Amino acid sequence: MGNILTFIVEGKVPVWAKLIEMKASKYLCLLLAILFSCAEKETKIIWVYPYPLNSELYPNAEAGIFFLTQDNEEIDYSKWKRQSESFEIKGFKFEEGYFYKLKVEYEVDQPFQKFKLKSILQKQKDWIGSIKGAWQNISIPEQPYFPIFIRIQKLSRTLETYGGCFKGITGMGEVGERKIQLAHTYYRLEADKICLGQSPIQEGGFSFVQSTTYYQLTTEGFLEFFDDKENLLARLQPSE
Repeated sequence: MGNILTFIVEGKVPVWAKLIEMKASKYLCLLLAILFSCAEKETKIIWVYPYPLNSELYPNAEAGIFFLTQDNEEIDYSKWKRQSESFEIKGFKFEEGYFYKLKVEYEVDQPFQKFKLKSILQKQKDWIGSIKGAWQNISIPEQPYFPIFIRIQKLSRTLETYGGCFKGITGMGEVGERKIQLAHTYYRLEADKICLGQSPIQEGGFSFVQSTTYYQLTTEGFLEFFDDKENLLARLQPSE
């Protein structure tokens, strides 16, 4: 016994004491692991927007890179929530230009949700980048011509229309390789005050916006809109 005490006093810990200490440390780690694993976890479906939010979309917005998500089983192109800059989905590798439908796991009591990827349910390419920019319509034989300018914004997914006294801003839904959804949400329609009360000088309007179902880019560089029966509604050329 005296020898053991001498070992301890002199700072020499016996082997059996070290073993006890190691076992106690392992038990403590195991206990902590059990406690943390017992935290209530749930899974849910989220969608991730194909482009991070930054100053290019909102010049006066807070500096930084922010992801947009929504908690929906089916995608709603008009409703997105900006996440904090610290937002992350563990195990998820984001590729810009795609809508992602994800199944994620999270701890219910966490004040700032940090998700863990369970599975990628859908990866949907967004083709809006191929038609972004400014366009002007050109005449189509046997159709009344009304000069229209449009601008397609990729990050905000909007289509701005200008013609005569009027300006409209239309939300955009899905933009596939050929399929396109316009007028998903109509934000506003404005008329210049000097035009109010005057008869329209030219016939025509923005009717193609509500009727467009398909689009195509021709080899000549034209952007064409079609209805659900593939009737040509508008033909536009780049205006920049």
